[in-house]
Parts: sequence; C-alpha cells; structure tokens
Amino acid sequence: MFVNRTEELEILENEYRKNSANLIIIYGRRRIGKTRLIEEFLKNKPDFIYYLASDEKEELQIKELKERIARFLNDDFLLAQEIREWKTLFDYIKKVWPKEKKIVFVIDEFSYLIKNNKSITSYIQNLWDSFFSKTRTKLILCGSILKLMIENVLGYGSPLYGRRTSDLLIEELKICDIARFLNTDFENALKFWSVLGGVPKYLEQVDEKNFNKFLAKILSKKSFFYREGYYLMTEELKDIATYLNILRALAEGNTKVNEISNFTGIEQKKLYPYLEILQSINFVRKEEPIFGKRRMLFYINDNFLDFWFRFIHKNRSEIELEMFDTGKIKNEINSFIGKKFELFCRSCLNLLIDKNFTKIGKQWGRIKGLPKGENTYEIDILAINEKTKEILACECKWQSRVNAEKVCAELLEKLSHVDWHKNERRESLAIFAKSFSKRIESFEGRKVYCFDLRDMERVVKKSQT
Repeated sequence: MFVNRTEELEILENEYRKNSANLIIIYGRRRIGKTRLIEEFLKNKPDFIYYLASDEKEELQIKELKERIARFLNDDFLLAQEIREWKTLFDYIKKVWPKEKKIVFVIDEFSYLIKNNKSITSYIQNLWDSFFSKTRTKLILCGSILKLMIENVLGYGSPLYGRRTSDLLIEELKICDIARFLNTDFENALKFWSVLGGVPKYLEQVDEKNFNKFLAKILSKKSFFYREGYYLMTEELKDIATYLNILRALAEGNTKVNEISNFTGIEQKKLYPYLEILQSINFVRKEEPIFGKRRMLFYINDNFLDFWFRFIHKNRSEIELEMFDTGKIKNEINSFIGKKFELFCRSCLNLLIDKNFTKIGKQWGRIKGLPKGENTYEIDILAINEKTKEILACECKWQSRVNAEKVCAELLEKLSHVDWHKNERRESLAIFAKSFSKRIESFEGRKVYCFDLRDMERVVKKSQT
C-alpha cells in the first residue's frame, strides 16, 4: 500500500515538468520507503533508467550500471565493452546520451557506491558540470546510509555541493497515515507507532492487528525484527560494540552523561564524539530543559531502535532459547508507550492549542531546600510564549478515566518551581489522556485543557488532510 508522500511526489513532478536538467537528492533511514516513492514517481514516465546499487565490488557495480545504460540506449557496442572505471563509463555516456530527450536517471542506494569509492562524487560532479547540466536529464541520487549521504553528497565539502536542484529527506509516516496503512483505529496506531515508528517496511510486517499478539511475534528469534537493530547500525557505524553499549545504556534509562559513562565504562569526555555521531544520523537526540541549559539528557530518537534495545537486545538470550514470556513485560511496555505518547503530544501541541508558543519542550530541575532524592521535579511538556508571557504546563497520561483535578494539583505544584516572570505570567494547564473520568475547564483560576484520544485524532486528521 502506498500512502501519503503527496508532497514528495509533487516536488518530483515539478522537477520533471521543467525542461532543464535537474539533480535531485533523496535520502532517509533504511526501510523508510525511498525506493517505493521512486517507483511511484516512475510509473508514468516513458524514458527512465533505474539502477539499484548493491554493497559489492566496484567492478560489479560498474558492470551492472553499464548494462542498464546500454540496454536503455540499445547500444550493443557499449554492452560488449569491458569497463573497469567510472570515468571511462561516464566519458562514453557523454558521447551517446540523447541531449534533448527528457530522461529520468536514477541511481538508488548511491551510498553503496560512495562506500566503495568516495571519488564517485567527483566523477558525478564532472559528468554533471560538463554534460548533464546542459541536457534535459533528471538525475536522482538516492541513499540510505545517512552519514555517507550527508558528508559526501549534501555537505559543504562534497564535490556535488551547490549543484542539487532539490533534496528530499524522506521521513516517517504520521499517525493518521499509519492508521490508514494498517486499517486500524487511532489508539492502536499510536501503539504500533511507539514500537515501529512510521517506517513503512516495518508496518508491512504487521499481519496481526491485535497489538499484544503482535508483540509476541516481534519478540521471537524468527521475527523479521530480531536482527534489524544490528543491520541498522552496521550500515551506519564502525566500532559497533561501543555504540551498542551506549545505546543500550540509553534504552535502560541512563540518560545523563555520567550515567552513560558508568554503564559503558567510557570516560565522559570520550563519550561526546560518539553521541555527536549518533545525533547526526538521528539515532539519538539531546534534550535540554526550557530553563536550565546545563542539565542535558540523551535519548534514543528512533522508536524502533529504542524498542529493539530495550526489549529485544536486552532479552536476546531468553528469546534465542524461545523462553521469553511477553507477559512479564506488560507494565514495562505500557510505560514505554507512555513515553512515546508524550513525544506525540508535544509534536501536535500547537495544533491543539493555538497560542503560538515560541518554545516547547520538557522541563526538569531541582527544588531548593529538600533532601537529595526528593529535590527534583519534572514537567512532561512546558510551553511558553515569550512575547505574551504565557506559560503552559502539560501532563501526559497513557491511561483511561484520568482524574483531571488531581493531575492539575500536581502540575501546579511543579509549575511553582519554574522561575520565569513569576509575577507577570499567565499560567494554564493541559492534560493528555486516553480518556477522563471527568473533564474540567479551570483549576484555581487557571485555564485547563483536557484532550482525550478522540480530540487528538480529530485535530490531527484535520491537519493532515
């Protein structure tokens, strides 16, 4: 099933309609649907070459691309030639390529070509500057290895820098798209998103719409997902053992640098380069409180990778022996989904409450005068408007029949520890939950917003249509 991607397809179609040459870069994480997008785009195109690169020897890559081009051009001479260098192949292309014809030329998994020979970007640059830029060719370079694509194709130091006419970062499907993809309800879509993210290839594996039954399948050594975490990492990273330890530390709740250091045995100052690389490929995100910038925390940013480390990698010995009981992690899974629910609520806060917040994030800190262990507070979502001095504190409850008054009392106490325009600000509160035992509209003079899943579904659906 092909859902959404309307904006991406429209960008590609706009590029195609132009009579000039175009250099389009498509990139995104493994399994995100880049190839499927390209297939959809090529459906009604009369003239195209599509080459899917493999992680194999350079000679084989050159041979296969040469054969694709030769068959498209009906060039028996090229087909018979033995070509061992990219430069030789590209020099020949310049002699026989139809300049006036609108041709879509796709090199998919381009990062595999870079992996074998980083000079490929220089050869492509020369081909583009000296020839393709003067034709009607639509050259598409697509890759999954984010680090290689960012550094060697999109980065300032790349020979191709400044030449692309468009670039598309293919992102995960949104919640409503997931619900449509799986033909399921909003709550179930949120559960599956919490575990699989909005990754189409992962969602294709869902043949059991009952979430608990699906968990039993995913936590099996026969599952498609059992080694997927390793595959994701081996494509992007070297020194896998170190990264495995860091990500496992994060998955198990060690979010401060000193905690990660204690878990992994890596000195704190030596951790930062690893964390920066993980952030650059979106495996990890850094969070700082809205107020109190020194207290930064690190989290696994990819939902599936977070789930994989917390539940599959951690329990791999029992899973391998087929002795793992999913029933014993029921509460832990619910807590895991609750944390993802918090991220979802944060992402759609401005849709739900039209206040033009200038900052939205998490807030935590210390409470003066209390003993250690009791002297911290945490607000799930804090939003401020610096111009109007409005502040909103939010609590996210992955629960049904939530008592709004009780939550508001706790929220207001936490908010009292935030020293920001205390005597001038306008305070309001918000609660996100599956459902409420009773909604309220105000608490101790503050405006209260109560959103259940139906409210969120209605607003999010409207924004995505």
